[in-house]
Amino acid sequence: MAENLNIQKDLLSSASFSAEEILSYLIQNGKIDLDSAEQDMKKSHMDKILEQHPYSIYQGSNGKWYTTIPDSTKPDKRRKLVRTTLEDLRQALYEFYTGVTEHRKIDSFTMEKLYPQWLEYKTYHTSASTYITRLKSDWKTFYEGTPIVKIPIRQIRKYDLDEWAHRLIRERELTRKAFVNIATIVNQILEYAVDIEIIETNPFSKVKIDNKHLFKPVKKQDSKTQVFSREEERGLKQLAWADFENRVKVYVLSPLAVLFQFETGVRIGELVVLRYEDIQGDYITVQRMYRRDSKEVVPYTKGTYGDRKVILTTEAKRIIETCRKYQEENNCPSDGYIFSTNGKPCSYGAVSELYKKYCKKLGIEKKTSHKARKTVISALLDGNVNINSVREMVGHRDERTTLANYYFDRSTDEEKVKMIEAALSC
Repeated sequence: MAENLNIQKDLLSSASFSAEEILSYLIQNGKIDLDSAEQDMKKSHMDKILEQHPYSIYQGSNGKWYTTIPDSTKPDKRRKLVRTTLEDLRQALYEFYTGVTEHRKIDSFTMEKLYPQWLEYKTYHTSASTYITRLKSDWKTFYEGTPIVKIPIRQIRKYDLDEWAHRLIRERELTRKAFVNIATIVNQILEYAVDIEIIETNPFSKVKIDNKHLFKPVKKQDSKTQVFSREEERGLKQLAWADFENRVKVYVLSPLAVLFQFETGVRIGELVVLRYEDIQGDYITVQRMYRRDSKEVVPYTKGTYGDRKVILTTEAKRIIETCRKYQEENNCPSDGYIFSTNGKPCSYGAVSELYKKYCKKLGIEKKTSHKARKTVISALLDGNVNINSVREMVGHRDERTTLANYYFDRSTDEEKVKMIEAALSC
C-alpha cells in the first residue's frame, strides 16, 4: 500500500505542465503546435502511470475494462475501477494518480452526456433488471432530446428545474406517483454529479411541489376489471382441471399451476420455479423467481420483502400431489420443479396464455395472472384474515400497498344489491 501511495505522490508532483516545460518539450521534439505538444506530454505521462500502476488492467467478458486502485476507506484498502473503454480507464487512472481533472470537459458535462455513465453506475447497485429497463424507458420518453438535459450541469439553476418539473406535470397530466418515478432520473443524475465532484450541491433538492391540486387525481380502478368474481373463478377452475385431465397442453402441468395460483396468490414468476424442497409441512417458502428478460432463475423475489412462507390449503396440497403423481407415472424429469415435465421450470408463457384462453372461453374481459393474485388477496381480506398476515403471505412491505392496490370488491351487482338491502333493513 505504501508503494502505491508513493507512486501516487510522485505522479502528483509532476501532474501539471508549466509553460517552460511545454516550451522545452517543443524545442527538444521540434514541435510548434502547443495543444498537440500538451497532448503528447499528457500521453507520455499517462504511459508512465500505466507502467508503474501495480494492478492488472483487463477487459471483462461484458466488454468493459477493469483494474484496481488504492482506497483507504475500503476493508481491503482497494476498490475496483470500471470503464466502458480502455481510453476512459486510462483517463480515470490519470486523474486518480495526479489529481488533475479535465476542467473543460467537466464544464461541458450535461445530463445528456452523464446519463450513460450514471446508468452504468446504477446497474452495479441493483439486481432488478426491470428497474433499469424502466429507467431507460422513462429517459427515452421524458428526457431524451429535451432542453433541460442539454444545459451544462454547472449552469443548471433551481429555477430551470422548477420550471421543468411544473411544466412536465401539467403537460403530461401526471399523478404524484408518476412524477416521483420520472423525477428519480434527474435527481439521481445530479446526485451522481455531486459524488464525482462536477457540482457541490444538487439543485433539484431545492425544488418543492406542494400544490396537491397540481397532480392528476388517482382513481381506484373498477373492481370488475381487477379481480375475478366468484362465478368467474369457478368457471376458470373447471376449465383448468378439464385441460389437465384431457392433456391438451404441451406443458401439461401448466393448468395446475394456474389452479395453484388461485390457492396461494404467488406471482407468476415465482409460481413457475417452485420446488418440492420448498415445502415444509403446511407451508411453502417462496424464495426465487424466473426473470423473463434474461430467461434465468434468480435466488430472490420481486421487491425488497425477501423470502416468505405461504400457507398451503388442502386444495393446494392436492394440486402438488397431483403434479408429483403425474411426473412419477409418466417418468417425467422435473429436476425438483413442481410444475415441470422436462427438467426445466414450467413455461411462463404457457401459464400466461392459459389466462387469455380461459377468459375468452368464459366470455369475460381478459384478466391476467396478476388479477388472480389480486383475487386471492381480496378473498382473504373478505374472509377476515388479518391484514398483516395477508401482507406477509403476498410479500408486501406496507399494508397500504395491499389495501390500496390489491383489495377489490368481488361481488356481482346482484350480490351488492342483496348485501346492501340486508345491511340497511331494520
